[in-house]
Amino acid sequence: MDKATARAAYKLKRTNLSIPEVERMDQQLFQQLQAFDWSGITYLHCYLSIAKFKEYDTMPFIEWIWENYPKIHIVISKSDFETHELKHYLMEKDAPLEHNPWGIPEPVNAPEIDVQQIDAVVAPLLVVDRAGNRIGYGKGFYDRFFAACRPDVQKLGISYFVPIDHIDGIQPWDIPISVVFTPGGTYELG
Repeated sequence: MDKATARAAYKLKRTNLSIPEVERMDQQLFQQLQAFDWSGITYLHCYLSIAKFKEYDTMPFIEWIWENYPKIHIVISKSDFETHELKHYLMEKDAPLEHNPWGIPEPVNAPEIDVQQIDAVVAPLLVVDRAGNRIGYGKGFYDRFFAACRPDVQKLGISYFVPIDHIDGIQPWDIPISVVFTPGGTYELG
């Protein structure tokens, strides 16, 4: 399956999920995230979900990290839609967020974090293949982000769907992830 076909098919599959299906899968995903070893991480970048696209809601996970791993700093991003780059900010409890024109929650007046400080990234995605090639929305934000990170950064993803066998049309700038969390299990990729 090529990238465009996979993007369209899995975007439609996610759109067609019912609210009860999403709620059930969110609970299962949360269990997968809780079972992962987060020790050794100081700065954890985590996306904030776009509700209208039925992305997994990461806020319960972020709150769980704050409660269970108080030494981990949560980092979130602001999107620059002209450069297709992300800037990274420390997320503090009860800090204000505002939605940008595309519906993405973003920090307000938060301290900026150097990308080199980030130890692990939890990225949104539609689907991934067994080699770790991820399909997002096609703008390349996370590929640029991963390219700017330290080589040892943990590249993690969240999807409602299990990895597919192979995605065709992967480009040299497409950076694979190493782990994907799904409702049915956590998969090591590559």
